[in-house]
Amino acid sequence: MSLLARWVTRRNHDGEVPSESKNDFGWPCPFDKAAQVSISTLGLLFFAFSAAVVFTPLVRSAALLMGAVDVPDARRVHAVDIPRLGGVAVLLAVVSALLAASFLWPAELQTLRHHGWSISYLGLGAILVTLVGAVDDVTSLPPLPKVAVHIIAAVLAVYGGHSIHVITNPFTGVAVDLGSVGGFVTVAWIVGITNAFNLIDGLDGLAAGVALISTLTVGILGLIQGRPDVPIMAAIMIGVLAGFLVYNFHPASIFLGDSGAFLIGYLLAVASVQGLQKGPTVAVLLVPLLALGLPITETLVTIQRRWSGPGAVFAADREHIHHRLLALGLTQRQAVLRLYGVSALLGGLAVAAVSLGGPGSAVVAIAAAMAGFVALRRLGYLS
Repeated sequence: MSLLARWVTRRNHDGEVPSESKNDFGWPCPFDKAAQVSISTLGLLFFAFSAAVVFTPLVRSAALLMGAVDVPDARRVHAVDIPRLGGVAVLLAVVSALLAASFLWPAELQTLRHHGWSISYLGLGAILVTLVGAVDDVTSLPPLPKVAVHIIAAVLAVYGGHSIHVITNPFTGVAVDLGSVGGFVTVAWIVGITNAFNLIDGLDGLAAGVALISTLTVGILGLIQGRPDVPIMAAIMIGVLAGFLVYNFHPASIFLGDSGAFLIGYLLAVASVQGLQKGPTVAVLLVPLLALGLPITETLVTIQRRWSGPGAVFAADREHIHHRLLALGLTQRQAVLRLYGVSALLGGLAVAAVSLGGPGSAVVAIAAAMAGFVALRRLGYLS
């Protein structure tokens, strides 16, 4: 029995593993499926990692030939020209992993479809956000066309069945059925998270590393809930992001660019919706907010800071959280690693919220809010 299967399942009184066992939190978790996922999912993760390692330097060379480079200026922290278009490498690696799964691990794709993942609609949306980001990486687009494409991609995801149906108050446990409004809420969520990762993409490896940690959190929660589909999609994203980080961590030789930041934000937004909507009620609202807490916080403080006139929200500046950390004297690596730690802590709180449930999840929410308030105040965002 694999270590993963041992953790996800428990034995009955006769010492045998039941075909429909439950984990320590009481959610059903079929042993046979868990054991199968634990082996093939690792193979899928390794393939995704290898694909990213191969595609990224090829895309980097193409970006240099096209002149798609990030030139240093007063707002940026790097000192030399760095090629962008990293999102193209990420997309190619994700597509390659899915194609490999169709030949080597067809049961994995069947599991995704069985649990409501629409690969075609999700793939089309991913291509759209990557394409508009790539055009922006090369020629620089105004904000409105990019947001319009993000809305179209989000609508495609909703049309494919990836939608928020209920939200739950973590303090009372009362679930509210959103009905037809759920589609609009989902579109807003996807568009928001898609752009949130672009806001934190300011230091080498920051956005990709935070996305990896958030994806790992969502994958672990899927394991806890006995959802074999969530770890499959998480494995692809973790492998691709880890492979890209080989070239993107400081000193980076390629940036995600808008193409990459939009893509990973889009995929994570959909994954958080699809992976947690059918889990415990506490996971419906609180857990995605915690798992994606850093980019969400960055978005909120950015909007608050820039809300001074028409178009001001889209005006670039040097007042992001990572800029504040650099101003405190931290190096790029130190700032990135600290923000990795924050993301990991928030991920741990998300797991704790699901594990505790009920009043315990409310305690987690209060603790996270208080810690966030203190941190933002120390950084000078709150008086």
